Amino acid sequence: MSDALDLIAEAEATLRRDIAPGGPDARYHALLAANALAMAQRELARPSQDVTADVAAIRAGAHDHDADLHARLLAAARLRAWIADPTTAEEPA
Repeated sequence: MSDALDLIAEAEATLRRDIAPGGPDARYHALLAANALAMAQRELARPSQDVTADVAAIRAGAHDHDADLHARLLAAARLRAWIADPTTAEEPA
């Protein structure tokens, strides 16, 4: 399952379990669920960057000093940081 789908599932569970019944922590849980949904929205709005093959190749010892691979992995990391919190990273191109 994608990270976005996991976030949506957790937000749904939080809404049902912690917010719907109310209580003193309902606002806190509502904000957590809203943040999870916002992260999922940002992730689903961007094309996915699958770096699994690159990671496997690095672990196998390939691609030492590969500038193109470094650029791809750096772009993927910047995208993940922006998805997690767009106020701490610039939106990737």
